[in-house]
Amino acid sequence: MEITEINHFHEFLEALHFLQHTYKKFPKFMIEIVAENYGIPSHEVKGLITTFVRNGILKILKNEGYYYELNENL
Repeated sequence: MEITEINHFHEFLEALHFLQHTYKKFPKFMIEIVAENYGIPSHEVKGLITTFVRNGILKILKNEGYYYELNENL
């Protein structure tokens, strides 16, 4: 994990919890919009998404148009 990602890890997770609670599954553009509302710079969102997917926190629903959802098993 990069230093910048560590600084925004909790804010990003909080943003994802908001999306999960509100929509259950959500497209990437919604992650980008909500992340901005949580004070996360747009240039860091792609790296955070990659890190969260790699660590199993965020799941890509490929059979549903590449929407995302939080892994409920964590």
